[in-house]
Amino acid sequence: MRKPTDRSSIWTSVALCVFTVLLALVIQAAPTRLVDGISVMPTWPLMVIFLWSGLRPHFMPPIVIFAIGLAQDLLTGAPMGVWALSYLVALAVCRFRGEDGMPRDLPPVLLRFGATLLLAHGIAFAAGSFALEQMADLQLLIIELAATMLMFPLLAFLALRNRRPGRSGFIGG
Repeated sequence: MRKPTDRSSIWTSVALCVFTVLLALVIQAAPTRLVDGISVMPTWPLMVIFLWSGLRPHFMPPIVIFAIGLAQDLLTGAPMGVWALSYLVALAVCRFRGEDGMPRDLPPVLLRFGATLLLAHGIAFAAGSFALEQMADLQLLIIELAATMLMFPLLAFLALRNRRPGRSGFIGG
């Protein structure tokens, strides 16, 4: 039987997960423009999905990842299903597995996230080009990719700093 603090801890984690996913979707949909109309916005939902799927994998089953991708498509005006497909495939290929999940060390997390990010943006480019029946805007995806990779280490550090030191390794499992 669980202790009462364990039960409240799981509900706190669930509430934090839902809050961070909703916040990431709202921030992703917020219009941010620099000079000459270039939009610089990291892929916040992918960062949140990746971190939660490593820290608490049971919070991010495939149906939830798909729903988050569809919500992003709806909020940002992307062709429906593009980000849902790219998130599902990228997380299925690159997500941490094993009984301990994500390691505490930052370098393997950054390496795995970089692979996830490249795969997700590659799929989004291909699926978006197919859905639009013309080449998708590659410059926008590259800027988004770079902004995401620059922002992710801070988010990962904040998420991993309180993690118990149970496992470390180069790639994780």
